[in-house]
Amino acid sequence: MEQPKYPDDFKGWRPIYTLLDTRYVVLESPDGSMESCIHLEDKDVVGIKDKATGMDIYDGNIWLAKRLGLKR
Repeated sequence: MEQPKYPDDFKGWRPIYTLLDTRYVVLESPDGSMESCIHLEDKDVVGIKDKATGMDIYDGNIWLAKRLGLKR
């Protein structure tokens, strides 16, 4: 997958929860099939995960995403 850009590639995604005092936000895709973790200060996409399979779709920094709790 090509590197996604936030917020352009995440229109329609809804926030589920924040991490580390709102430094990161976890978003859910409009159809509910994927979750993404975004670093809000520098608008960096940390990772995107398929919720049904648990597979990483994009792993910009998946180690960080797993440490932050993007486990679904």
